[in-house]
Amino acid sequence: MNHRDGQPREPLGAEPADGGLDEDRLFSEANAWFFRLQADDVTPAERTAFAQWLARSPAHARAWSELRTLLHDLEEPARAAHAEARIAAPRRPAAIGVRRFAAAMAVLLAVGGLGIWRGPALYQNAVADQVTSAGQRRTLILPDGSTAEMNGNTALALDFQGGARRVRILRGEAWFHVVRDPDRPFVVDGGAGAARVLGTQFSVRRDDDRTTVTVGEGLVEVTAHRHADDRDPWPDSVRLRPGESAEAGPHGLAGPRTADPTVVFAWRQGQIVFRQQSLASVIAALNQQWPGRVVLLNDEAAERVVSGVFALDRPDAVFDALERGLGVRATRITPYLTLLR
Repeated sequence: MNHRDGQPREPLGAEPADGGLDEDRLFSEANAWFFRLQADDVTPAERTAFAQWLARSPAHARAWSELRTLLHDLEEPARAAHAEARIAAPRRPAAIGVRRFAAAMAVLLAVGGLGIWRGPALYQNAVADQVTSAGQRRTLILPDGSTAEMNGNTALALDFQGGARRVRILRGEAWFHVVRDPDRPFVVDGGAGAARVLGTQFSVRRDDDRTTVTVGEGLVEVTAHRHADDRDPWPDSVRLRPGESAEAGPHGLAGPRTADPTVVFAWRQGQIVFRQQSLASVIAALNQQWPGRVVLLNDEAAERVVSGVFALDRPDAVFDALERGLGVRATRITPYLTLLR
């Protein structure tokens, strides 16, 4: 996918000598379109471009139809035997083939996974005032003059009515540079906990039932939200200084602890930093930053340790480094799906 113009880029290559279109290439393009059309940030221009692609030739329409048919068959357990018979029949390999079947299966797994976790994201997007998709960053000037920098895959709800200064992080991460106002505390609620300041610089990240606050400048008070029946002896709040972080979660408030700003805030400079982290956690972080999905198919490699500094706009360089350093192999199925084996 060409991330600059938002439209799938067709691979360069000559058409077969008989004048027909390369069916494997068209099937790959159909995969790319299918994945892109599932995205929350798909644009009207992209839908128009897809319609033009689909109408370009009967072969384009046939590739799309074959992909949809195959995915439908794979999604229906009751029709699994029928789908297998169709794929194995003598007349099908020329049309589908093992490679394209594997590609479609991988897309189905990735999009199927999306179907599990996109439900909450769709609701969050509906109630949010500002949203970024994976791989997108945005800087906001808030009504009080403060600044919020949104990381990828983030949703914020804003409340600045009646003198309030309150931001809810529904999903993702944001950095705040808060204009000082002693009479109006600035509160960022991350679900399991909230950060309260008068004027400072800090980040808040929400991961499901965990909220992490990291301070870059000034003092930040972090408060954990207790449940009514919670009697565990953990603190309700803690004050953080520059270079410190705290995490609020189901088991209470942990911190303060030392945080490395070059790692925690690297995304603000378009970088991502890993220091002795497992490959599984690296992939989870990359999936937050990039459109599409990276899927690890090698269970033995999940706990291998990764260290490095990578540019977020150069995914191929990341995969090259993982292949050289860990011995895994990256296979780009579509511009939106990469498998690590």
